[in-house]
Amino acid sequence: MFHKTEGIVLHGLKYGDSGRIVTVYTEAFGRCSFILQGIHSKKSSNKANLLQPLFLLDMEIDHRQGRELQRAREIRTNHPYQTVPYDIVKASQAIFLAELLFKVLKEEEARPKLFQFLSHSFQIFDLLQHGVANFHFAFLIQLTRYMGFAPTDNFSEERQFFDMVSGLFVEIRPPHTYFLEPQESRIFSELMACSYEEIGNIALNSSQRNQILIKIIDYFSLHLGIRLQIKSLDVLRELFS
Repeated sequence: MFHKTEGIVLHGLKYGDSGRIVTVYTEAFGRCSFILQGIHSKKSSNKANLLQPLFLLDMEIDHRQGRELQRAREIRTNHPYQTVPYDIVKASQAIFLAELLFKVLKEEEARPKLFQFLSHSFQIFDLLQHGVANFHFAFLIQLTRYMGFAPTDNFSEERQFFDMVSGLFVEIRPPHTYFLEPQESRIFSELMACSYEEIGNIALNSSQRNQILIKIIDYFSLHLGIRLQIKSLDVLRELFS
């Protein structure tokens, strides 16, 4: 039975001479992997261009429960990006975020509110002009709300250590290694309070940006119970160095 759904491209892997296995986060079924034949042929070059990281799609798919690789009858662009594929900073962030989402979004079931958050966020990202270099911080912090481990912004002059285990700012340095020092905690608190449109108001140097990003990835790893190894992180570090 064919179904219509929107989707967000997370990952692609070449399959044979002209095929591709693509992982898409769909509105109707959550995470799905599709086998697309002939996608790299000359006749299908336009479809191949739609399968870039975080591209938003309209899809007509033959979805069958329990099947490892689903089939797509039709793929079209849902929201053509104006800047993401052409801006080196945005394109690099898209690769990083797609890789992270590929590793953390494992559910094969519909979560409409999560999907709408993702789709809306990436449309804002495409239009964003100010604070682009900080977008991924705001996005990842907001994503924690949908993952079930959102931190509490109770930072104060008395509570200057962010305890990643409890997700709270605390008065005393925790007795483990999963925490942020006071300066990092202050920045993290400021990031938590910002919308996408406001995120550019926070000035970060390359060292602060890289350190905070590592801590946020560690926070995800800790609460998901996995060790996230993000290959594209090195590219992002180099870009913002």
